[in-house]
Amino acid sequence: MYFTLTVEPHDALVVTLHDGSQQTAVSVRPAAAGARSLAEALARAIADGYGECFWPSATGGQYWWAFKRDADALETIAMWTRGGASLWEHVFRATDSADWVRARLAAEAERLGLARET
Repeated sequence: MYFTLTVEPHDALVVTLHDGSQQTAVSVRPAAAGARSLAEALARAIADGYGECFWPSATGGQYWWAFKRDADALETIAMWTRGGASLWEHVFRATDSADWVRARLAAEAERLGLARET
């Protein structure tokens, strides 16, 4: 799994996720709050085995991030719904080292100047 963070116009945080041939992008506004909620969910997963957060999508609907840790493996799941009676749709799912994901998120947030906000 590999991911990058970018801040786009209108203060949108975009997380681009890659795993093999799978690639997707997830966005939220404002960027600092999105980075903070993602970091908090990840910290809960590393400490307790599970963490989640919800993002209102910058383009409508809502994202659900879930992190599940088992030993050093961390499963990262992103789902999306438009709301109402619609169901959650799979957006991304991958497993990697918990330490690697934590370090990568911290480095990306720092690179964008969002680390002091998280």
